[in-house]
Amino acid sequence: AQARAAAPGDAAQCRLAVIAMGKCGGHELNYVSDVDVIFVAEAAEGTDEDKAIRAATRLASHMMRICSETNVEGTIWPVDANLRPEGRNGPLVRTLSSHLAYYQRWAKTWEFQALLKARPVAGDLALGEEYVEALAPLVWQAAERENFVPDVQKMRRRVIENIPAGEVDRELKLGPGGLRDVEFAVQMLQLVHGRSDRSLRSGSTLVALQALGAGGYVGRVDAAQLDDAYRFLRSLEHRIQLYKLRRTHLVPEDDADLRRIGRSLGMRTEPITELGRAWKRHTSVVRRLHEKLFYRPLLDAVAQLAPGEARLSTEAARERLVALGYADPSAALRHLEALASGVTRKAAIQRTLLPVLLGWFADSADPDAGLLGFRKVSDALGKTPWYLRLLRDEGAAAENLARVLSAGRLA
Repeated sequence: AQARAAAPGDAAQCRLAVIAMGKCGGHELNYVSDVDVIFVAEAAEGTDEDKAIRAATRLASHMMRICSETNVEGTIWPVDANLRPEGRNGPLVRTLSSHLAYYQRWAKTWEFQALLKARPVAGDLALGEEYVEALAPLVWQAAERENFVPDVQKMRRRVIENIPAGEVDRELKLGPGGLRDVEFAVQMLQLVHGRSDRSLRSGSTLVALQALGAGGYVGRVDAAQLDDAYRFLRSLEHRIQLYKLRRTHLVPEDDADLRRIGRSLGMRTEPITELGRAWKRHTSVVRRLHEKLFYRPLLDAVAQLAPGEARLSTEAARERLVALGYADPSAALRHLEALASGVTRKAAIQRTLLPVLLGWFADSADPDAGLLGFRKVSDALGKTPWYLRLLRDEGAAAENLARVLSAGRLA
């Protein structure tokens, strides 16, 4: 509003939307944080597009200055537009069609991951919604890109490698067992499974984690432990930053600082010792579950499935069974329906496993025997607490079972 009031002539020539990204887009801002944004604009009726974009750029620049300038009352929020296409080398403002062209042709994997949190927050909100809706199909196709899962895994490793050696053990945000480990694991699972499950499409880390747990993509205990650890780490991050309003993610080394933080978290008896134990416990949980979820072998296999194959709808399943060479598609379809129909957690996990297993069975000489054997094993062990969890989470267990079952008929 202040930017429009300061430049009413520019405001009349364009529609300008502000898209929140990152923590702002996910309703997860820190007390001391940049606000990541992207600008999208369209010409007002009767206005030349080039002229409108120049006007929108002036408005966007003025808005950033208003929010970022420091005065006697401090700074509102430093605004960062570097997540835009081409980063700081690209134009500050683009039209919707220009954004689309970039993401269709040039965007890297991490840019689609960033768009998970895109949310219209200011300016022309209708245009902002058009932006989000137009880019959504590209976001939910990102997992189909070649080497998607290895690329995201490599990106996370690169972040850790760039942390100074003397800080890595105190880095609350980027270090091993830190906030980024939770966020990367959740976002990877969202992008892989969210293609066919709209309940996973949230910009909030904790909301998405809850949906992943409810849908059977993450074990209930694992989801609860990650939720608890993430909340603790965010609380610790807030308390570190609120002291003198410093933008830092490093856990302090000074005893006085550690004592103050521990007491602010309700640790009264031995705050330094209690804080150290709690921090170590939560980071250990995050590291273990990050390795388990983020490097899950099943992820890459699911990501390589076409959307129709991942959904396991009746018609898509029938067509895929024929294409894969199953001798009796009707019988195979009955097995699939018996294993995956219904709203139970067991059925939900089977719906995640079966699209991949079908391909592994088809690599053998007798895929029908493999699927029949899997149904028999699932009928016998499906009610145990460990069977489906093992296949979903642990190493190459699912693929090894598929190979064994396809090697010969079970008695």
